[in-house]
Amino acid sequence: MQKNKEPITMLNNSKRLRSGGLCACGALAGLLGGLPSASAEPNPYYFGGGLGLTHVSNIFRQAATTNGDRVATASLLAGLDQRFGRERLFGDASLQSNRYQRNDNLNNRSYTVSGGLDWATLERISGTFSGSRSQALASYNVGNGVAPIFKKNVEDNTTLDAMARLGLVTRWSLQAGAGYRSRKFSADEYASLEIRQRRLNVGLFYQPSSDLRLGISPRRTQDKYPRYTLVGGAYQSSEARRNDIDLTAHWEPSGASSFDARLSAGKSTHTGGVGRDFSGGTGQFSWKWQPAARWVITTAISRDTGLETSFFNTSIGNLSADQNRLTTALQISGNYELSSKIVLSAGASRANSDRRDEFLDRSTDGHDRDSAYNLGARYQYSRGVQFSCQISHQARDSSTPQYVYTANSYGCNGQMTIN
Repeated sequence: MQKNKEPITMLNNSKRLRSGGLCACGALAGLLGGLPSASAEPNPYYFGGGLGLTHVSNIFRQAATTNGDRVATASLLAGLDQRFGRERLFGDASLQSNRYQRNDNLNNRSYTVSGGLDWATLERISGTFSGSRSQALASYNVGNGVAPIFKKNVEDNTTLDAMARLGLVTRWSLQAGAGYRSRKFSADEYASLEIRQRRLNVGLFYQPSSDLRLGISPRRTQDKYPRYTLVGGAYQSSEARRNDIDLTAHWEPSGASSFDARLSAGKSTHTGGVGRDFSGGTGQFSWKWQPAARWVITTAISRDTGLETSFFNTSIGNLSADQNRLTTALQISGNYELSSKIVLSAGASRANSDRRDEFLDRSTDGHDRDSAYNLGARYQYSRGVQFSCQISHQARDSSTPQYVYTANSYGCNGQMTIN
């Protein structure tokens, strides 16, 4: 369970304004300075709160325009991690109140709720049910044919996942999964990016040793864009169906390294528009490396269509909704434990997106080149009290001039949890 889970502090994947706090840290330190560090064994529950302040240089992600602002955030946190028999129930929740100094029309409440159940039977059957729900201010200047807007736009995301595993007598196992995703926006200008997605997969896995696991899994994905285009004053929907064959591998050659890889061959077809079908190879690769006791370095690479890339956990994360938008993304992040209480962090990411749109036998090529960098530090005053600061930079170069921007942000936050 993440008992030291940080409140929302920065621009997460360039999508949402989430803040930490310089002045808030000082106030919180004064309140907590006399508290002893907890020494009792933690219970399965925790709750707490946080205060923060962040400065963002380019709120609306405009080119060559100054629209900076300060964002103050107050957060409430709660969670549990409870085992009973073979089952494990887990969950985390956070609620934030975000207030802007100049653009008070953007003031909003954001939240994230996630949880699930790990289950197992007496025999060799086990699985997981999980889900999440979140609401936050959406990213501005997302590109992808959407004109920039300058008003409040709230994004809602929902995910549901179920997985069941059957362990066979040998080193083989069967695994089946199903999932649902949805994304909605309060601003009509973002209607084409709304989506409802359903996924099914069945896989066969082989584990020849404790440090190697191989798998093959057919995957079926169905996407529906309920408000993809506006025709004659009414929204027209669009659908896409995609079939993939996934080859997966997990390998731990030593205690210092672990690798995860997926290679997929897939094809998607769309019912609305032309030139949006996709056929080809996609994949994802990640490497976690601990060269020394105090260091942890993680590298991740993905190549996929824009929609799937938007669910890939990078610090960029375009809100693309077109399957014909092919994105290659790279992320490198590292943590260094300077002492038992201080941890330093750094990260860099790059995403190159290429798109071809076709209409009436005409095609138009476009591209976006997104990059992001961040530096941070966290001070663990006690088991339940921490302070952190971060500075970050995001930029985009695009074939469409109005999609080009540069933005910087910096801020700090303080957090206390009790369990």
